[in-house]
Amino acid sequence: MTIAGLSGHFVQAPARRLSVEASGLAVLSGYALRDGALANDGRIAAQARLPEDSLGRAGLSEEAGEMPLAIRPLPEGGTAVRMLLVLAHGGEEPGYHATLWLPGEIFSALKQDVEAGRAGRLSLVATTSLWLDEADRDAPAERRVAWRLGPRPDDEGSAPARGLVERIAWSAAAPAPALAPAEEEPEETVFEALTRLNWSLKQIALVLVFLMIVAALK
Repeated sequence: MTIAGLSGHFVQAPARRLSVEASGLAVLSGYALRDGALANDGRIAAQARLPEDSLGRAGLSEEAGEMPLAIRPLPEGGTAVRMLLVLAHGGEEPGYHATLWLPGEIFSALKQDVEAGRAGRLSLVATTSLWLDEADRDAPAERRVAWRLGPRPDDEGSAPARGLVERIAWSAAAPAPALAPAEEEPEETVFEALTRLNWSLKQIALVLVFLMIVAALK
């Protein structure tokens, strides 16, 4: 793929995997108006990011940071046995956003774990239709690359990218780091207490002697 005004070529790299991490999973319930009828809009919402690479739009220098992720159950049918990922910019949602479609059984298991507090973060690996600079097509897996959404055929905005999720896992959110216990003052030993008392008595004795001297001088 070439883009007017830009040098170089963009290619798709189905052999390279895309990693996505999400946190803050929360079950949302509701309804939305679609095609003039109310439809169930229940989903699991989260914030997603690419931990190893970056995501942007071809021809633009901007990059996605954290983006909203909507996790939804797949409609019953032929694709209900696959896990699908959609990455997009604009449209119904401003900015970058992602949607993860899961088979009903997996969605129900995830939803149950989120509600029980057993799923606070999620990770997945997918192959996608995102684009790469041709020079990065054969980059080592450990090297960071810049994935790009391609332009729409009419050059109005960016076309969504779709992917097939190969692996998904979730776990409870990482526990907050425990605060270090405040250092306690060491307890005073008996010897130290007696030493301090003896010093106080000496001070009192000196004061009394001084008062007796003053009285004698009078």
